Amino acid sequence: MLRYFISAVVGYLLGSLSFAVIVSKTKFKKDIRNYGSNNAGMTNTARTFGKKAAAVVFLGDFIKPMIAALIALFLISGEENPVGCAYIAGASAVIGHIFPVFFGFKGGKGVASMFGVTTVMSPISVPILAVPFFVTLSASKMVSLSSIISAVCVPVVTFVIYKFLPFLNPPLLRGDWKIPTVCTAIIAILVIFMHRSNIERIKKGEERKIGSKKG
Repeated sequence: MLRYFISAVVGYLLGSLSFAVIVSKTKFKKDIRNYGSNNAGMTNTARTFGKKAAAVVFLGDFIKPMIAALIALFLISGEENPVGCAYIAGASAVIGHIFPVFFGFKGGKGVASMFGVTTVMSPISVPILAVPFFVTLSASKMVSLSSIISAVCVPVVTFVIYKFLPFLNPPLLRGDWKIPTVCTAIIAILVIFMHRSNIERIKKGEERKIGSKKG
């Protein structure tokens, strides 16, 4: 249990490094959370400060939960369920991204970090999850709706792979299905919760679409 706790703390602290805030404050001397949608994430960064800044933000938010998971897997877990420790660290990094202790607990929506956890812990899940994401994006032109649909799919795909198709993961990443499924379910719930305003706009037909001009 101690190793689980340490994994969670390390993951949360790494996740709390909000790259959208760091980039906006260091390069542009502004806080991204005061502009656009007020969200500290890639999409708002792209709309406010451009694609180059958004690319840096995406990479940072994508990689930090991967680093957290790998640290837990190789350095913290020992003999205590390495895969479980890694998922706890990854999920905690997403929580840190959404509620960063270093930036007043006001962070991003966790989509890039969610995919970072999935990529490092179950690489085969990525092409599977890409299908609903891009199908939804193609049909709706809404990044938010695509992200929500993907979030719903993540714990389902994780459960199926770890429970019934563990051979699809590399040997090092095989383990009991319970912690991976619970962690990805928590991530999915948080990501969907953070999109609650988007959901309301989608219901009203007011959500911004790719290529549309700002109203």
